Amino acid sequence: MFRRVKLLSVKTICGICIIFLLFFVWRAKLWTTGNHITERIIVQTSRRKPDLELSKNTKQTVTPSKALDENSTICIGIQDIIANQRERISSEMKLFKYPASGNNQSTKQLSDFTPETGGIPIRSVVISTWRSGSTFFGDILNSVPGTFYYLEPLMNFKFIQIRNESDLKASLALSNIKKLLQCDYSGTSIKEYLNYKNTIFDRNTRLWPVCKQNKKLCKHPDFLTPFCRLFPLQSMKIVRLRLPLAGKLLDDPELNVRIALLVRDPRGTLQSRKHKEWCIGHEDCDNPSTLCQDLVTEYYEAQLLRKKYPKRFRVVRYEDLSINPYEMTKEILHFYGLPMHPEVIKFLNTHTKVDIAYFHSTYRNSKSAPFHWIKDLTYEEIDTIQNGCSEAMKLWGYKKATNFSILSNKFDPLLPYSLIEKPNLS
Repeated sequence: MFRRVKLLSVKTICGICIIFLLFFVWRAKLWTTGNHITERIIVQTSRRKPDLELSKNTKQTVTPSKALDENSTICIGIQDIIANQRERISSEMKLFKYPASGNNQSTKQLSDFTPETGGIPIRSVVISTWRSGSTFFGDILNSVPGTFYYLEPLMNFKFIQIRNESDLKASLALSNIKKLLQCDYSGTSIKEYLNYKNTIFDRNTRLWPVCKQNKKLCKHPDFLTPFCRLFPLQSMKIVRLRLPLAGKLLDDPELNVRIALLVRDPRGTLQSRKHKEWCIGHEDCDNPSTLCQDLVTEYYEAQLLRKKYPKRFRVVRYEDLSINPYEMTKEILHFYGLPMHPEVIKFLNTHTKVDIAYFHSTYRNSKSAPFHWIKDLTYEEIDTIQNGCSEAMKLWGYKKATNFSILSNKFDPLLPYSLIEKPNLS
């Protein structure tokens, strides 16, 4: 009897032990599974970027969903951004007056001008040099709806001027410009441009809201290429490529580009550069004779291009644009095949009547902005510039100041100029 009780007790104890063992195994498995789930949530949460809310002007909200780089550090819904922007462009361009097509019939379909649908964009380029009013000119173009704008595609070339095909960087510079105009962001040289500064797109009002929220996104061809290809208008201002080389862009029929050369009185340009630390010590920036020789060269090159491409090349003096901004802007836009859109008028209304001074500001009293040099330079400085710029000033219609008293008596430095070659009567 005792043995039977003892055996039963042992069995009971063993059963209880087995139950406890199974219970602890189950708890351990549950705890482990829970940890894996928690860990997975933590990993997913850490990789997830906050929703990308763009500026109020863009009225876009982006939901993260897709990784771009190998480290999965960029999680942005590219397709969401693209779709949102496509819809905005379509809405903005509904009443847009497109230029006439080849058969003189108005082309009113957006798809005829967007690269993603096989269209050819209207490409507007301005060639100028540092501190010659090109930022203001470029912002006028940028104010037209549907515009994808490049402030300076050769920014990473730093403080040099590329003048002709013999320059070492000439081929690379032209290649970069063409690739960007064709929304092609592939290749090492374009990568160097994209990595040069985080603010290379800060004047591109359609792209910059995205870049501000995720700078890495705006360095990736996977995003930039399809985004760029949405736009029917592409504009670019270039200040490091001189006209003899830039004019070759007109030779490429696939680009469908129109070029305006923007020139300025060398006294105004040099006065504006005078206190810029980035300019001092650079031969291509702070030397008056270098600037004026470029003006002479470009005058004669402009004559040739005007003959060769009368509908695709023109010249604008910064002073003429500033004195009469509305009429000149209308004329310039007509040259590019663009309308005087209400958004352009809005830009001129807010940017030509008041001075707000900061780097690259385009808020100016436009009628006085080009002539600050009259008060800001000494007569000795003016005379030095004039002595080295006689030919350039004569060609482009800038009057010399012969003495200090002339400057203090409402001096008008502008004279007529013409690109039409005068007949040789000798």
